[in-house]
Amino acid sequence: MRTKLTASLCFLFLGFGVARAQEVKVGYVDVRRALYETEDGVKARTSLKRVFDQKQKELDEQQDEVKTAIEDLNKKRTLLPADSVRQKEAELQERVAKIQQTYQRYQQDMAAKEAEATQPIIERLQRIVAKIAAAENFTMILDKNQGVVFAKPHLDLTNEVIRRYNSGEEKGAAPTSGGGKAAPIQKR
Repeated sequence: MRTKLTASLCFLFLGFGVARAQEVKVGYVDVRRALYETEDGVKARTSLKRVFDQKQKELDEQQDEVKTAIEDLNKKRTLLPADSVRQKEAELQERVAKIQQTYQRYQQDMAAKEAEATQPIIERLQRIVAKIAAAENFTMILDKNQGVVFAKPHLDLTNEVIRRYNSGEEKGAAPTSGGGKAAPIQKR
């Protein structure tokens, strides 16, 4: 997909010809950095980290309990009947499987919470990028994390997007419907 996009962009630029190539104005934004450096992004990340740390603590406690039980079983293995050892091993395997299921469920929950927390921020960043593109006559603005291999630093609009976001621009604004539609910014 990325190579198709790159090839399409190269073909597009070559198709403009030398005279029209000067009319093309391209910029880029590091959306991931903008997401995490805006005030709302910092708050969201802090909140998510608190939830993650709590869930990690719960998992660590469960793992420590199982580890202790395994060590205890290994110490008593020779003193217990073989049927009892097999039964305890089966119980411990079941507990380990439950911990793994809990871990997977926590991962899914955290991914959903992250998407929920960051989606409004990304949408607002997108509106700001579209506004900059319209005001400064950009032909296109790319996401640095979606395949930009090299670009001159003066084309980086990330700091401007973060500044405008933190200043309250486009807060609560509905997406504008105009002739030039901005493609959605995708978080990676």
